[in-house]
Amino acid sequence: MSKSLLDKLTLIIFTYNRHKYLKRTINYWSNYNLKLLILDGSSIKFEDPCLENKNIKYIYDTRGLYERLSRSVNYIDTEFIILGSDDEFYIPSALSSCIEFLSKNSEYSCCGGRAIGFLSKGKKVYGTEQYPKLKDLCLEDNSAYDRIFKHFSIYVPSHFYSIIRYNSWKKICAHVFEKRYNFYASFELQVEFLTMVAGKSKIIPELMWLRNKQVPGTTHGMIELEFKKWWFDKNYKNEKLDFFSRMKSACEDISIEQSIKLTEDKIETLFELYIIKPVFKKNPLKKIYNFIQIQVLRLIRFFFHQDQIRYNSLIDQAQILSSQGVLINYKELDNVISILQNSKNI
Repeated sequence: MSKSLLDKLTLIIFTYNRHKYLKRTINYWSNYNLKLLILDGSSIKFEDPCLENKNIKYIYDTRGLYERLSRSVNYIDTEFIILGSDDEFYIPSALSSCIEFLSKNSEYSCCGGRAIGFLSKGKKVYGTEQYPKLKDLCLEDNSAYDRIFKHFSIYVPSHFYSIIRYNSWKKICAHVFEKRYNFYASFELQVEFLTMVAGKSKIIPELMWLRNKQVPGTTHGMIELEFKKWWFDKNYKNEKLDFFSRMKSACEDISIEQSIKLTEDKIETLFELYIIKPVFKKNPLKKIYNFIQIQVLRLIRFFFHQDQIRYNSLIDQAQILSSQGVLINYKELDNVISILQNSKNI
C-alpha cells in the first residue's frame, strides 16, 4: 500500500502525564505523512524538539479528557481520523488499507484491523492474543439496530480504535463529549454505539494495532463506577434517563436511516445486551463454571510466571495470526520491535 494515503488521516493522541511514551510515539510517526493531533492534559507541558515537525499539532489543555476530545474537531482538516493511546502502535500500511477500503465503500463509517498485545523486557519483546473476536468481524446489516444488536451481543472494542470518517466523528464528538456520565469508559461505549448508527463497519484481515499490555491505562484523573453497577443503581435513575434521551438525540442527528428511529426503549434494550449476557440468562450453571475457571487460572498464575504460559515472542504471535490468513507487514513490525528493544525505562 502506498503510504501517501496517510495524508488523508489525522491520528488523535490523548495523553496524560506520560511524556516518555508520547515522545516515543511522535518519533515513531516522524517519517510518515499523516497528521498528529496531540491532546495533552498533563500537569506539566511537554516541550521537546520532536514537536517541531510540521505535521504535528500540539494542544496543551489541563481541562478534562472530555473537553480535550470535544475540542479536537477544531483542528482536523483530513477526511479520516483515528484515536490513539500514547503508548501503543499502529502499523502504517494497515492504516492505508483501511483508508483505501473506506474510500471505495461509502456506506461504511469505519474500518479497522487485527490486534496483538505486547510487552517488553530488556531486548525481549513478547506478544499475546488480543481481541480474537475481531476475526472476520463485519457489521454490514442495513439496519443500525441490527448492527448494534450483533455488536453488543458479542462485544469487542472494534470501533473506538479504528479509522472513522471525520464527518461522522464531528457529529459523534458533539454529542458524546457534551456530558460525562458516572460509569467507566462511558465515552467508549457511546462511540461504539454511534459509529454503528453512522454506518456499517469492517475489520480487515491485516495486523493494524499493537496494544500495550505492560502498563495500566491512564484514567485521566477520572473516577467512575463499573457500568453494570451504575446501570442498576437507583441513585442514578435520573442520570440514566438523561443518558437515553441524549443518545436518542445523537442517533437522530447521526443516523443515515431517517426512516428508522431508535427510540429510548430500543436504545435501552441494546445497552442491556452489553450488560446482561444471554448465556447467563439461559444457563446459570455457565456462570458458576466461569467463576471456577477464573479462580483456577489465578492459582496457576500464582505458581507460574505469567509470561511463560501466555506470551510468545511478538514475531511468533504475528506468525500465528498469519497462519489464520491475517496479512502481516513484517518490515513495519520489525521497526516497532526495534523501537521497543531500544526504549529505556519504559
